[in-house]
Amino acid sequence: MTDVRPFRPTDAEGVAALCRELGWPSFSDAEVAARACTAPGVFAWVAVESGGQGGRVVGFAQAFGDGVVQSYLAQLGVTATHRRGGVGRRLVEAVFAASGTQRMDLVTDDAEAFYRSFAHREKPGFRIYPDLPRPDA
Repeated sequence: MTDVRPFRPTDAEGVAALCRELGWPSFSDAEVAARACTAPGVFAWVAVESGGQGGRVVGFAQAFGDGVVQSYLAQLGVTATHRRGGVGRRLVEAVFAASGTQRMDLVTDDAEAFYRSFAHREKPGFRIYPDLPRPDA
């Protein structure tokens, strides 16, 4: 059984371990994960395996927003052993509901089919990196 609930600071090491498993260096440090998941305007939820694994974090989602109109799904990760069982959907629905917003945007590199399973509108977008050279430079 997998429980989906709000992130607690005690979940930080589990989130970091999941991110290391997924190859995501940004959240692979528990201190960074704790700070990022509890920052102002952030909504973070975890999926925790109950029973024999002693509450192991098997998924997490992090979103932020204005609490009224706009939110952004920044992170969604689920361990390979728990994919395709509804964990990711439950996490997205939980952070969206917690955000209290009318819409949620996101960027994905490889999960288009999953996100198309939600009611949605596709929009083009950009991810801006301040350290990259500008195209007109």
